[in-house]
Parts: sequence; C-alpha cells; structure tokens
Amino acid sequence: MAKANPGTSIIPTKEAQELIRQYCLRVLEDHQKFSDYHTKMLAIDIAYARYVSNADLAQGLDETGRDAATTPVGVFGMDSITPPVVIAQVDSAVAYLADVYLSGYPLFPVVSTPANKDKAEQLETITDDHATIGGYPRQLLMFLRNAVKYNAGAVEVEWQSIKEYTVGDSPLMGIIEDAPKVINKQYRSYTAITNLDMYNTIWDKTVAPGDVAKEADFAGYIQLMSRTKLKRFMQRLNEDKEGFNTKEALASTVGMAPYPTRFYKMPPKISNYITARLPLDQINWFEYLGGKSERMAGIANYEVLRLYARITPDSFQLTAPEPKTPQIWRFILVNGVPVSAKRITSAYDYLPILMGQPIEDGLGFQTQSIGEAAIPFQQAAKTLVNIRFNAARRAVSDRAIYDATVINPADINAPVPAAKIPIRPNSLQGNRTLAEVYHQIPFDMRGTETTISDAMSIVNFGKELSGMNDPQRGKFQPGNKSVKEWTDTMGGADARLRLPALTLEYQFFTPLKSLIILNILQYASDQTLINQKSGKEVNVSIEDIRQSALSFKIADGYTPKSKLASTEAITSFTQMILQNQLLTKMYGPLLPGMISHLAQLMGIHGLEEYAPQQPPNMQQQGVTDPNEGTEPNDTQDPAEGTEPLG
Repeated sequence: MAKANPGTSIIPTKEAQELIRQYCLRVLEDHQKFSDYHTKMLAIDIAYARYVSNADLAQGLDETGRDAATTPVGVFGMDSITPPVVIAQVDSAVAYLADVYLSGYPLFPVVSTPANKDKAEQLETITDDHATIGGYPRQLLMFLRNAVKYNAGAVEVEWQSIKEYTVGDSPLMGIIEDAPKVINKQYRSYTAITNLDMYNTIWDKTVAPGDVAKEADFAGYIQLMSRTKLKRFMQRLNEDKEGFNTKEALASTVGMAPYPTRFYKMPPKISNYITARLPLDQINWFEYLGGKSERMAGIANYEVLRLYARITPDSFQLTAPEPKTPQIWRFILVNGVPVSAKRITSAYDYLPILMGQPIEDGLGFQTQSIGEAAIPFQQAAKTLVNIRFNAARRAVSDRAIYDATVINPADINAPVPAAKIPIRPNSLQGNRTLAEVYHQIPFDMRGTETTISDAMSIVNFGKELSGMNDPQRGKFQPGNKSVKEWTDTMGGADARLRLPALTLEYQFFTPLKSLIILNILQYASDQTLINQKSGKEVNVSIEDIRQSALSFKIADGYTPKSKLASTEAITSFTQMILQNQLLTKMYGPLLPGMISHLAQLMGIHGLEEYAPQQPPNMQQQGVTDPNEGTEPNDTQDPAEGTEPLG
C-alpha cells in the first residue's frame, strides 16, 4: 500500500514558529498547574498497589504520614496488612467492560443490508486487519483500566503508516547464477490507537472529559525520548515531509532556553524494590557503550510534546486555505523547539484525542471514580484487621516493667520464642524477689474479638458501592435458586455495571468507530487481504465501500450484530415460514438468501460455496424439475373447488 499522508504540512516562518512555541508553553504551564487531579491519581495508584514505603514503616507511620494502629508492634515487626479492596473493585469493573467490548471477534463487526453483504465483508476485513496491526485490544484494555481507576482515560486515534519489508527477485535473476534476493521497502497504513499516560495527558479543562474531542480547544500529551528514538522520530517526519528544525531539536535540552523546566511527570513510586523509572538525564549511552561522548547537554533527555489545537491560521501567521476559519492543527515540539506543524482533517471535526469518563454526573473532575470511592473502605478495613493482629501480638508479647540493673534489656527483648533470660549475679541480694524486679502489665483483649468480622462488613459496604457481588467475581454463592430466579438476580446485578458501559458506548466507542471507518474511507487504498475468520482472500475496493457507506453499521460488544441486525427476529421469522404452509408458499424462495445473510451476520462467510449446484448437462439442455408444470389438480386439496352441497 502506498504511504498515506493525510492533512497539510508546512514549514512555518520563524515568526510563526515563535508564536507556536509560546502557545504550546502556555498550554504546558496550564497543565502543570492542574496538580489537584495529579494528586488524586497518585492517591488512587498508591491505594491500588497497597503501597506503604519502608521509611514510613520504619518510623511507625502509615501512608498518610500519621501514627496508626496498623504499624508493627512488639518484637516481631511484621508489616501491616492492607485488604485488597481497591484493586478488587477496579479489576472486577475492568473485567466486565473488557468482556463487553474486547472479547468478541472481530472487534468491530460490520452490519449491512443483504445486497451489500460482500462490501460489508470487505470493510470488516480491513478493519480487523488494522485492529491486528495496531493491537487494539491491548490499547483499549489499558484505556479501560485508566477510565475505571481515575474516571478518565484517553487514546490518540491517528492515521499512520509502518514500514514493511518484502523479499523479491533480483533484476539479475537468470543472468547471474544464485543472484541474491532484493529487500523491498514499502509502507502500510492503518488507524493507530494509542493509550495515553494520564499523568502526561494534556486537555482543555473547561470541558468535560467526554466532550474533549468534540468541544475542546486543545488536547495532547508529553512523552520522553532517548536520543536514538528522537533521531528515528525525526527521520520519519522528514520522510513524510512533515519535519523541520532537526538539528535544533537534537541540540536542545531541558532547563535551558527555550524550554525552562521539565513538564513531564514521572510515574508514582509504588514499590519498595523497583524504582519507577531511571531518569534519562543520568544516562550517556555513547559513553556507556564505549563510544565517543558528544559534547552537548541533555544527551538522552528529550521531552516531546504532541498537541492538537483548534486555531485560526492567521493568528499564528500560518499560510493555509481559509486562514480565518477555525481548524485543527497538530504541533510537535522537542524541548520547546517546533519540529512539525500540520493541519489535520478529522471526522466530524473531532480532535484525534478521545477521552472517556465512565461515571458522568455533570460535576466534571470532582466525580469519584470506582477506584477513588473504594479508598475509605480499604483504609477502614486495614485499620480493623491490623488492630486484631496487634492485639494478638500483645497477647503473646505483653508489656512489662523490669529492673534493668537486674535483667539485661537485650535478653528480655530477644525475638527468640523460647528465650532463657539470665539475671545479673548477686542482683537479688537483700531479700529481693523476681516479682520485685519484673512486673507484667495485664492485657485485656476484650473489644477486639470482632474486628475481623467488622472489617468484612466494611468490605461488603464497598461491594454495595460498586454494585459488584460475589457471583460476578466468580465466587460460589450457596442457596437453592431456580434457573429463572438466578437469571433475574444476575440481570439485576449487571444493571449497575451496564451504566458505565452505556456511557462509554456513546461517549467514546461510537466516535472511535466513526473515526476508524472514515479514516479508511478517506485515506485507504485498494488491497488484497486475508480474512482472519474465514481464511480466504478478500479484494478490498475502497470505492465500492464508499458507495455503500451509509448502509453500514459498525457493531461492538455493547451493540453487537444481534442487536443492530435483529438476528433473533430473523431466526424466529425463518422458523415461522417453515411451519406455515401459506408463508412457505409466499416466502419460501427467499429462504436461501435470508439464511445466507443471517450466516454472514453471525460471522459465517462463504456459505454460498456449500449451495448445491445443478449438473452441467441439466443446465445446458434446460431440463426442469419433474414436479414443475404439473396440473393444478395434481397438488390441490381434493375438497378445493367443489360445488357447495345443497
């Protein structure tokens, strides 16, 4: 396939580049000020990982920095226990949404009228091919986890092309014996879906997350690149004739003009064993590999900003058609150095950054996510569980008052369960007894016996909050129920979970499907692909697909083909035809076509290949069916057509 290059890319003047740089830096500064939301995500990630730092444990502090009943007590020094409430709620909700949206195959089936079923198969095949190349399920699964954890997730939807290498015959074949094969390079284009790191995702905060693509003035993200990755990135931009300022970008660094500070936010620390990520500015790959050290700062430290913005080109002194009309442009900056400016032609005039907010109540970013709402229940359950553990430790290692001149503190505090404690020689002179040098402080465990059951009650409150019961988690629930009672009960349990699925369907997946299909209609070219389901070759004609585009409906897990095409109704109608003699006479000849279309809707392709064919000699000689053309009296009812009696 030829390399696709949608949109219009230009090289701005120096004045225009300065305006672009200033605009992007103001957007970055606004992103940096939005620290409340980053703090919220940090708290959710720490609770999700049940992380408590070693330093806090050593100081007897919990994750909030305060003294708590969950700290280790006594000589045993075991870590506190955090019940997995947040991760259980989040992963259960993610599993439900993944089962709805990502478990079907193909990921986005195509429904059409019977007349266009072959064209629908072409569109479905190329869409499935793009999903395989782009790894759609993996990217969408990460998006769903972000959406459930933070109540906001984002992906970039962009038409891209990748290099493909094929082996061909050498022109010297036949002239030179054993002529070497030739490696041919070509480009293959597809719609790429990329999940975005929410800590480094930038968007217009004046609109709700679900309206970012439709209404926001800007959206984008920051990513770190090493020097090698940046060189590859710039080479690709230059090959597509979209890049400029390559030398300036490679020579730039963070902390110097025109990029005064670091805007990239490092991932949170959630492990006492592995650091979040090694800072790139500590690595000099040229020295590490034994090569020459390049004399420049920031050798492996590049912050790349990709920003989609609605602008009027005349405000930035950009040369473009309709300069006073708001348009979508993509700006790419490396450490504050503009390296690309390109106008984007997007479906429905949407920004190519789609965001989803599963729980939407009109309160914007204040709305709690499933992960955030579960944090108080996890903290309460953690406190109750560890109160019980601490009480047990007190029971086996109780407090006491002793005379240090008689008993060595190291001996009495020894962690050995059956320690023999010596006393100092001549320490009991003067008629002193052991009871006088050691006195145990009585400990009463009353009031702590029910803390474990209380903690389980708190956990159950969290289940009520999320609407996720035990059977939905795969846990057996005792009790005798009929099949109908069980189905009705689980149907009611799924009702709560269908709410975020319904929100994401029309907030995120419907625009996503539209962008994917319209990208294919705009930029794809004719090609021959293998249908992964049927295994046969499909000749994709983009012009044929364009002519019937309005008759296609794109399904997904929430709105499957059975809903869009009413396959259950077609099946029932087919059975009615077979069971009724009058309907069989009227619609019987249509049954083969109906069954073929129904099979295509259900994912069975090539059913027509199994249709019985007449022998060639019968087709040539015009031999008809023996029953065809018989007299009406041969088949009519004997009572039909007789005169009425009397």
